Amino acid sequence: MFILTTALFIQNLYGQGGFSKNYFPPGSFVSICTDAIEAPNGNIIMTGLTFDSPTASNRLTIIGADAQGNEIWRKNYGNDKFEYLSNTFSPRSLIKGNSNCFYFYSAVRDSNNKYLSVFIKFNYNGDTLWQKKFYDPTDYLYIQGATKSVDNGFLMTGFCEGATNETCLLIKTDTMGNELWRKKIHKPTPDIQSGGSLIQDSLTKKIVIAGNQASGTATAYGFYANVIVTDSLGIELQRKTYSGPCGGVFTDLIQTKDKKCIAVGQNDQCNNLSGPNGTNRNKGHIIKFDLNNLILVSWNQEFDVLSIYNSFSTINELKNGDLVLSGSLDTLSNHFINDKAMLRLVKLDKDGNLKWNKLFSRDNAHENGKSVKSLNVMSSGSYIIANDLYGALNPRPYSITKIDSMGCDSTVAYCQTVGLEELQLSNDFFTVFPIPANDVLNVNLQDKELFSKIRILNSVGQVVREEELKNNSINIKDLPNGVYLLNLNSDKSGSVSKRFVIAR
Repeated sequence: MFILTTALFIQNLYGQGGFSKNYFPPGSFVSICTDAIEAPNGNIIMTGLTFDSPTASNRLTIIGADAQGNEIWRKNYGNDKFEYLSNTFSPRSLIKGNSNCFYFYSAVRDSNNKYLSVFIKFNYNGDTLWQKKFYDPTDYLYIQGATKSVDNGFLMTGFCEGATNETCLLIKTDTMGNELWRKKIHKPTPDIQSGGSLIQDSLTKKIVIAGNQASGTATAYGFYANVIVTDSLGIELQRKTYSGPCGGVFTDLIQTKDKKCIAVGQNDQCNNLSGPNGTNRNKGHIIKFDLNNLILVSWNQEFDVLSIYNSFSTINELKNGDLVLSGSLDTLSNHFINDKAMLRLVKLDKDGNLKWNKLFSRDNAHENGKSVKSLNVMSSGSYIIANDLYGALNPRPYSITKIDSMGCDSTVAYCQTVGLEELQLSNDFFTVFPIPANDVLNVNLQDKELFSKIRILNSVGQVVREEELKNNSINIKDLPNGVYLLNLNSDKSGSVSKRFVIAR
């Protein structure tokens, strides 16, 4: 009984540590949260876009919330003469500064229909401290990613878009955001490529840019995930494409504690199994490589099933060297049913071995179709995620999700089990057999009086069976092959769960 009490305490302490919050700014028809970070006082700072219906333009909306996601204040910037744009190829739009400030970057459109980019310093009340603008005399200029440089200035990447090209952009600034130099990094025909994320190595001062480039002709080309390495002044040293023959894209990049780099995104699978309207199917892609020699790959992996929406948007390295990736994975598009992409969280060790894989989904209209824009780690070890609810009904909300350090948000199916599974305590309460199961699942309970109800959930968290526990055998003949969760529950003792597989 002591073990059970301890386990349920752990479950209550860690298992319910997350939440999902939607915000509906007045007058906004469509909203999207592009990034969310933790402020020094534990509050949450969110930035994103809200569509202003009266002026038919996107504004920058910054929301300050407490640690539970309750809104404290909101600030709006921009109008129809200075419209903020979404960073298409970037998973983030914020950089944390010192205890007094953070930085925001974005592409914008001015009153002359000129596309430029801005870099803005804010305090933690959402007030502007300074703003820098970046134009190009002939092309549109889009900043997509930014990072601190080794000399405490900033580096930015993105692309310059002309009539016939899309050239990778690299900008260096001082600590005040004043431009020191810029480079346009070209490639052979077609001259189409973009930077999405970048780092600078503290030892060699080399700059690494991850993004995508086009291959083929100017009229018929596909995009391929690529990496560019430059020296400290932006002179290209190396370039390599890591996609398979059918293309892909990199969206995020980090440098790990061992001074290697990891890029994430998606790979087209070349399987000729197109989805609705000929959409390609992909797998989430992650690769670890040596920035001094791009041919040296430590490991290269793809994850999960072939899906139309199967990608990693972001990656973070934890203090112990583990890796946390977030992205999206669809459930229904493979069967030509309206898609319902789920928020996805994957934890790997430093060698790329899977530790756990979580999927989060809800059935209400505002949660259908969830795309991850960014993931950042909080001081508690929790993760704060900015979402684009692209399938939501209008008015589309501004959305964030907080997931605790054990990979749990507020969905019942996962919160009831994750703490127990991480600590492997559920083995003390019950076992299930055979594994895999066929038509009958047997349950061996140490204390049959503790639990009186069962629930069976499928791999996307839907309850497919709910009944009283009458004996130690459960008829599962009507359930299709797959991975399930058996949840034992009682009003007095809480709940414990265990996964099982049906394979006939």
